[in-house]
Amino acid sequence: MPAQGRDEDDQQTAERGAPHGVTLFDHAQISAEIAEGDRALARVLEARGLTEAQWNEVTLYWVQRMGDDVMDHAERARIPLVYSDAFSKAQDALKPLPAMDVEGYAALVAAVQAAGSPAPPLAARGLSTADYLRLSRHFARAMAADPEQARRFFEVLQALSPPAEEVEV
Repeated sequence: MPAQGRDEDDQQTAERGAPHGVTLFDHAQISAEIAEGDRALARVLEARGLTEAQWNEVTLYWVQRMGDDVMDHAERARIPLVYSDAFSKAQDALKPLPAMDVEGYAALVAAVQAAGSPAPPLAARGLSTADYLRLSRHFARAMAADPEQARRFFEVLQALSPPAEEVEV
């Protein structure tokens, strides 16, 4: 299917049956705002004219639509991909990418692996989970496009990782 036709289909899918007028794209935007964690849920929803009960209804609707799409179309499901893309773009637009080079990102990933959780390493660096997602998307794109960055990332990550015999299973 040509990209333009797919975009039109995605737009229609994102709007069809949306409770309270909250399209898939709206849901992604609101979810991105909530994920930032810098405003209370009630304030984010209030700004959109939604109650928590309405938000829960909308969320259930879109989660069911995504699940149904996966059940019906397996790897050809579109709704989860459209949602993920919309969420990523919305989240990236909310705040700038934290200043970090590929070596710093590798050190962060190594610290997350060592801690078994992102919370302590993020807190130590003054970063949020949303910042970590932005950084992960950024460096995934950067390393896919630039083999030298990928090499430097894995070199630093390997140097900071414990030897295999020290890893607990």
